[in-house]
Amino acid sequence: MLKFIGCMMQLIISPGKGWADIDEVGESPQQLATSGFYPLLGITACSAFLPRIYDKNLTLPVLVESAVVTFVSYFIAYFLASALMSATIGKVSTDNPGDKKINTFILYNLSILALITLIRNCLPMELSLVQFMPLFVLVIMWAGRQYLNVAEGNIPSFLLLCGLFILLPPYVVGYIFKLLMPI
Repeated sequence: MLKFIGCMMQLIISPGKGWADIDEVGESPQQLATSGFYPLLGITACSAFLPRIYDKNLTLPVLVESAVVTFVSYFIAYFLASALMSATIGKVSTDNPGDKKINTFILYNLSILALITLIRNCLPMELSLVQFMPLFVLVIMWAGRQYLNVAEGNIPSFLLLCGLFILLPPYVVGYIFKLLMPI
């Protein structure tokens, strides 16, 4: 877990160096998921209960629903992004980076999004700065272009794919679940 957090912080501080460090470490996506991503999702889901401190009108069923939707939306987003990126990365990459690199790329980017959700849950009010933080993930994705061997002419297409397949799914899946939930 400490290696995972260290690499995540490196990505936030210096995305280019962070991707180089992640490539050096070379952990398998399964290790990253079990030792870092899933525990982070659990912590992020538990943070859905924190707004109760500031808003006494929130009921336990609403908070539980929010926690479940948070966890499930990121969980589903990982598998959805993995399938979509694996199918399309060949169009923008000079050579296929392989499922290991693609899944590692997705795990770290979704982890940073989950960290942003955790921060949002901890704040007593909506801050516009926090609302725009997911756009910083695009900068991290842009820095990951070399990690995935993206051709220079395909960077805009790569960022569009990343935005559609990695950034959007947690929010879309979460929105759909909130519509389906009775509370």
